[in-house]
Amino acid sequence: MGFARLGRILRSYPMPVTFLGLFAAVWMVQALVLPPGARQAVIAWASTNLANLAVNPVGTLVASAFVAEGAQGVLLVAVAIGLFPITRRFGNLRAVALIAASHVLGTLISQGIALVRLEAGLLSDSVRTIPDVGPSYVLCAALVAAFLYGHGRVRRLLALAGWCALAPVLLDGLLTLEVAAVGHVVAMLTGALVGRLLLVLERRHEPAAAPAPASPVADAAQA
Repeated sequence: MGFARLGRILRSYPMPVTFLGLFAAVWMVQALVLPPGARQAVIAWASTNLANLAVNPVGTLVASAFVAEGAQGVLLVAVAIGLFPITRRFGNLRAVALIAASHVLGTLISQGIALVRLEAGLLSDSVRTIPDVGPSYVLCAALVAAFLYGHGRVRRLLALAGWCALAPVLLDGLLTLEVAAVGHVVAMLTGALVGRLLLVLERRHEPAAAPAPASPVADAAQA
């Protein structure tokens, strides 16, 4: 019975299972295999900072979502709370589109603002190589979309609770336009907007309801 249920989960939710599996695998390698120096080297290589985006934007954007500096257990749970409901609501491919758009826009806009401030002399050159890894943009978008559009009151409230618990950390530094905080806000807004767009597209493709049969009384009156 347990294996049958696991099989159904794998067939129904390949996207969240794959994402969480890859993140957990990288976490295990970081924690159990790599020495401290190598762990820092992996973080530096995967960081979506200005230096890495200039030379390897695609690889950096992909890798950064599966590497974290710490708190991997909390991140793993939070991502799961968001990903499963949005996959249930929109399907695997559309859920991928939602989190991918949020991760990419969160990164590019936050780093773009950092670049503008750097060129204006408001930041030091060290901002080019700051560590910037983790699935936090993914979980921001997923939690917001799960709360706004998910099925079931319990799932939506759980997503809201997860967001409320993490919000003080996710939004820390927003007033000073720190990269991570700006990226989190952008990812949340993207999750909400893309989720809404997916709902609109879904409703447009729904078959139109058949017209109700005419009432015999109405037919008699017309006659």
